[in-house]
Amino acid sequence: MKTFTSALVLAFAALIFITPAAQAADPIKIAVVDIQSLLKNSKAAQSIESQIATMRKSFQSEVEKEEKDLRTKESAIIAEKDKLKEDELKTKAQEFQKQVAAGQKKVQDRKATLDKSIATALGTLRAEIVKIVAKIGEDKDLDLVLARTDVVIVNKDMDITADVLKQLDSNLPSVKVQ
Repeated sequence: MKTFTSALVLAFAALIFITPAAQAADPIKIAVVDIQSLLKNSKAAQSIESQIATMRKSFQSEVEKEEKDLRTKESAIIAEKDKLKEDELKTKAQEFQKQVAAGQKKVQDRKATLDKSIATALGTLRAEIVKIVAKIGEDKDLDLVLARTDVVIVNKDMDITADVLKQLDSNLPSVKVQ
C-alpha cells in the first residue's frame, strides 16, 4: 500500500511540475464510457436478457413438473405404508430418496449450464464493447478511456457511450445464448 501511495504522490507531483509549455503541447485526451448502460441498453444485451427469461421460464416449468411427480410418488408411498412390510417400505423410501437426490442434481447441473451460457454470452458482448471503445479511442486519438463507474463528475462532451452504443447495435445486434 505504501508503494502505491508513493507512486500516486510522485505521479501527482510530476503533474504539478510539468511546465505550462509542455502541458499546452501535449494535452491528454480523455473519454468516459458507461459500460453498465451498454450492458443493459444495447440490442445485444436486450436479446440476451430475452433469451435468459425464456430459458428460466422453461427451466422453472420443468422443475415444477419434477416436483409434482415427486410429490405424487411420495403420496403413493405414504398411502401404501400400512400395506407394506417394513423392509419393502424401507426399500421404497430409499428409492424415493435416490429420485429426490437425482432431481436435485439435475436442477443444479442445469443451473450451472445456464450460468455458464449467460457468462459466455456476456463475455462476447463485453469483448465487442472493448473492441469498439478501442477503435473509437484510436479514431479520436484518445490517451485514456475510463469507465463511468470510476468517474464522479464528467463533461458530457467527454462521454462516448452513445457512439459506442450506436456502433455496438450495428456490429452486434444480438448474441445467441447457447
